[in-house]
Amino acid sequence: MTDLDIAGRPGRGGRDDSAGEVASGCRAAETLVVAALRVRRDAVRARRRGTAKESAARQIAMYLAHTSLGFSLSAIGRQFGRDRTTVAHAIARIEDRRDDPAFDRLLDYLSAALELWVSAFQSGGGA
Repeated sequence: MTDLDIAGRPGRGGRDDSAGEVASGCRAAETLVVAALRVRRDAVRARRRGTAKESAARQIAMYLAHTSLGFSLSAIGRQFGRDRTTVAHAIARIEDRRDDPAFDRLLDYLSAALELWVSAFQSGGGA
């Protein structure tokens, strides 16, 4: 039996993330977050922290790439130019903020949108 997560994807320990899959998944998460939070994409990808809003957007994108798409911390870190421990810190920060119902609802919407977007591209419905 294979190690599967709730969504039926390989679990964190068993996933073989291809660089292209991780890159496109992280870009998709980033695009959704940039649009939802109205921050600049280059600020989310910047080497510096930026403003609190830009940093939060980056953390949310990394969180979604991990929780919704199941990518490893190391793979996400490579895409965002961060260390895996920084990704782990971002995920913990976002989890802590989920106690706020409005923030939790935002993450639920973004996660659902990301999963729909990715499934549309995997089924050939994308551009």
